[in-house]
Amino acid sequence: MNEEPQSTRDTTAKNIRELGHALKAHWIAIAVCTLLGLIAALGWTALQPKAYTTAATGVVSTGATDNLGLAMAADSLVKSKATQYKTLAMSPVVAKDAAKRAGLSLSPEQALGRISASVPLDTAQLEIRARGATPDEARRLADAWIAALAKQVADLEEGKSAATPDAESSEGKSIIRILPTNPATLPAGPSSPNLKIALAIGLLAGLVLGAAYALVKAYFDRRIRSADILAQNFDIPVVGTIPISSVVGDDRRILGESTETRSTADHRVTEAFKELRTNVQFMNPDHPPRIFTVTSALPGDGKSTVADNIALNIAAQGETVFLVDADLRRPTVAKTFELVESVGLTDVVVGRAEVNDVLQQIDGVPNLYILGAGPIPPNPSELVASERMRQLMMDLASRGTVIIDAPPLLPVTDAAILAARFDGALIVVQAGSTTVEELGKATSNLEKVNARVLGAVLNRVPTSKSQASRYNYYGYSYYSEGGTGGKKRKPSRRIRTSKSRSAAVSVRSEAKSGAKRASKSGSSAGGSRAVTPPAE
Repeated sequence: MNEEPQSTRDTTAKNIRELGHALKAHWIAIAVCTLLGLIAALGWTALQPKAYTTAATGVVSTGATDNLGLAMAADSLVKSKATQYKTLAMSPVVAKDAAKRAGLSLSPEQALGRISASVPLDTAQLEIRARGATPDEARRLADAWIAALAKQVADLEEGKSAATPDAESSEGKSIIRILPTNPATLPAGPSSPNLKIALAIGLLAGLVLGAAYALVKAYFDRRIRSADILAQNFDIPVVGTIPISSVVGDDRRILGESTETRSTADHRVTEAFKELRTNVQFMNPDHPPRIFTVTSALPGDGKSTVADNIALNIAAQGETVFLVDADLRRPTVAKTFELVESVGLTDVVVGRAEVNDVLQQIDGVPNLYILGAGPIPPNPSELVASERMRQLMMDLASRGTVIIDAPPLLPVTDAAILAARFDGALIVVQAGSTTVEELGKATSNLEKVNARVLGAVLNRVPTSKSQASRYNYYGYSYYSEGGTGGKKRKPSRRIRTSKSRSAAVSVRSEAKSGAKRASKSGSSAGGSRAVTPPAE
């Protein structure tokens, strides 16, 4: 019975968290909208003409009497008359006379636009509030209005006609009259525009506009920001989460098992790749993938960086790994490891070289063999789909794990072909950049060729406290900021290689000459070299 209320509470809590994340993510837009609201309020206030308001009061009176009964009747009468005179106070006749008395060149309609009349509850008082362009003008108009109203009341009560105001009354003097009680005072400041109210309205309007913008952006934001979004839209397991770090960036720096880093952020990246390596190895313990492709939806998502570091971490465990650069349009692997770029996969597939002659190694990772892309061919898709390519990968897989760095899925079909022919594909998703639609189209391209999706790697996940929870990243490092035991670690030794300095007559001789140069340079100089991988 408690399941549904608990589910409702969980949903509500999740919605509140998402709302908070949306507001945090767009706090700059909210701040800008708020600032614009304040500026607009200040601008509107500066453009509005200043107006000053003051009030004058008068009381309806019937004169004094010693008779209590007459006094009570008179009190009821003057209260009733005050309500009637409120309407009279807003008549054109009174307005014309008041403007004349105040010395203002105003029409009755203009004068009435500056006046408001009120009768306080259960009193015989009349309050006239007048607005003017200057404090003195407002005071003169309020006092003149009370005087004009008193004159009009006297004329009406004495039976004088508005057309002949100087005629003698046939009824005699009336005892009902209006007496000025509180003359108007000079206002200390303008009543409008009200700066405080304008700023408050501008602030509120800016906040509402900014919050609405943030919510609309969050609602229509289709970028993948967490594993939850992947789970909601795709049946793809997240096998790794790689945080943002300066260690692994656009220059495709790589981390190996023996890489020593100084900061906690660097350790996070190292541990993230180790976790990814473990997840890949335990996808299917009985039949682990031997040949798998690493790809992404679009260029720039970090698929080559992920492929390079998976290969390094698996090889660091002592397992033989072949890293193959099958991105025959924009190869990066050989350049990343500073190896010979002019020989590689294409030479082997077209029959110009043997695979053992173009495989290369790097110092410090003896179990990692790298097969660069080689010369860029005119027909990459046909080359990766060839039988020679399949046979080459199967031959390498008989000796170790083969990791293929493939092109993105959306621009070309190469990755889908490779994933379909072998054990499947890891799709690298750049957090906060790859959209649901882009990943959906990429997985659809794989499904069309019956390729297996091994999992997704969420790359470049923010680690700051304000954003980490939104991306479901909780990768806190076990290590201290300064290293174990507070001792400074030695700086990491970069992988040192030497490139081929001259072109050889043939592909085979070029690869062999590179191996000879590497062997002559010795371990003190480091270097790339052609190698003979372990046989089956």
